[in-house]
Amino acid sequence: MQLRVISNYGAYEMLVSDSVSLEQVRSKMVDLDWNSFHQVVLEQENGDWIEVGGNLLDDGLSAMYQEAGRQYEIRQTPKSVDQLTEILLSYLRGDNKFREDHKFH
Repeated sequence: MQLRVISNYGAYEMLVSDSVSLEQVRSKMVDLDWNSFHQVVLEQENGDWIEVGGNLLDDGLSAMYQEAGRQYEIRQTPKSVDQLTEILLSYLRGDNKFREDHKFH
């Protein structure tokens, strides 16, 4: 699974890892300045992905994922970067907890 970061409303994109670990996700989420706009994406080889992003000042935070070509957006706005991190970690672990804890439509 790949970990990518897209910053400044798509102006910059960085591949963090082609074989991501839980610690890499945690570290990258802590390292980012969430007063600026970022999107953090985990993408599987089959094209399915999850993306969390936004900022804490103007735009707020959000999450969405794509599975089998269909996209789902989180219904209730995440309140913290910790919530975004937990969503990503759940997706990476494959435990589906992110779906149980957060309503997506």
